[in-house]
Amino acid sequence: MFYFCLSRMKKRTMRDLSSISAPVAEDLQRFEEAFVQSFSEGTASMEDVFEYVRDSKGKRLRPMMVFLAARLFADPNEATLRTALFVETVHTATLIHDDVVDNSAERRGKPSMHVRWDAPTAVLMGDYLLSKAMMLLTGPDDLPVLREMLTTALSMSEGELMQQKQKREGYRQEDYLEIVTRKTALLFQSCCSGGALSVHADGDAVRRVADFGRNLGVVFQLRDDMLDADAAEEMTLAETLLPQYLERGYAALDALAPLTPNKDVLETLRELLSFCATRLS
Repeated sequence: MFYFCLSRMKKRTMRDLSSISAPVAEDLQRFEEAFVQSFSEGTASMEDVFEYVRDSKGKRLRPMMVFLAARLFADPNEATLRTALFVETVHTATLIHDDVVDNSAERRGKPSMHVRWDAPTAVLMGDYLLSKAMMLLTGPDDLPVLREMLTTALSMSEGELMQQKQKREGYRQEDYLEIVTRKTALLFQSCCSGGALSVHADGDAVRRVADFGRNLGVVFQLRDDMLDADAAEEMTLAETLLPQYLERGYAALDALAPLTPNKDVLETLRELLSFCATRLS
């Protein structure tokens, strides 16, 4: 079923993430500079931990989505940049906490923070990052975005607690999609709605781009689980569910088409959805 669904991508030439992100390359460069700067203001005793965070660069998929969602409707602004910094800082914090909870030895090819230092340092650094993220959205115009992001952060925590319960009490297939949605998809949703809100898109536009973001997030996590050799139960479910959510993602983009003047960015989001469904890492 998965491979049948992929054939419906109209035999697109799949591009890598760096080429897909080209329409927001300048935005992402500004983001990188601001992200590095935000971890250059602590005390000397924290510098080695800050350096670890600065160097732990992932795909930057979430800030990329913030900028793309904004560009569907208008040019990104300072609020868009703050939103991108917020989501990546929260994402980094959750990864640090996840590695402690899961006792993961490595993250992105190097020792996890709790291995490099210790668990208390990792937990406290995660807490620090969450606090730092909150400070990014304190302007009077940031309230709608902050409300969206805090609701998502709460749902992410609930998803983690649900997953821990599964580990204690045994795997429950009926909870799988709920955990995927809470742990991953809602942050993707908030990236898209936050980007749209930052440029004052109207309510209908925000809802439609949020719908796309949520489905993209489900696709991303399902593909993640298909690539995880240690997640046998999840792999089968993920392969069954992915075509359905891939189609939902395309439908959400079609629903966005009448609302955006930027058809190039809409096509970029279509390519991003395809990339997330077929990526190999």
